[in-house]
Amino acid sequence: MTQPPPQRGAPGERPALDRRWLAHVSREGAVGDGAVVRASADLVRGVDEFNHSDFFASHETWEALWRRVAYPERLFCLALTKLGAGFEHARRANPRGAAKLLTDALAYLAPFKPAFAGLDVQALHDGVSAWLEAPDARKPPYPTIRPAPAPTR
Repeated sequence: MTQPPPQRGAPGERPALDRRWLAHVSREGAVGDGAVVRASADLVRGVDEFNHSDFFASHETWEALWRRVAYPERLFCLALTKLGAGFEHARRANPRGAAKLLTDALAYLAPFKPAFAGLDVQALHDGVSAWLEAPDARKPPYPTIRPAPAPTR
């Protein structure tokens, strides 16, 4: 196992630090247990806002959570903020902005599949991917976020 990147970087280096953390968790698979994120009322509120197509509000809610958590969970919250912003761009008929943000969100979500923080990340990833692959249909219905399925025995 390699040493994880630092939690903080110099001013202006956050995007590079995010990419370093993404490479680290993708390589190592060490995404954490998601307990801090799962326990946050902001996660639940953001999911509810997102599922009711209040994408701007979900982005803001998840951004508040993102500011409070440490890596690697911070990457998951970053993915959520990008989802909120991306679908807000879609709702406002900005397909290029939507595609960029949603493609970034998918990259940040990928290491957290199939489930993380009590959410079905696989279904979310698949739903966003399918929505992006249908350029003629880049309008409602939008994907929703569901709870993770119960483990089978």
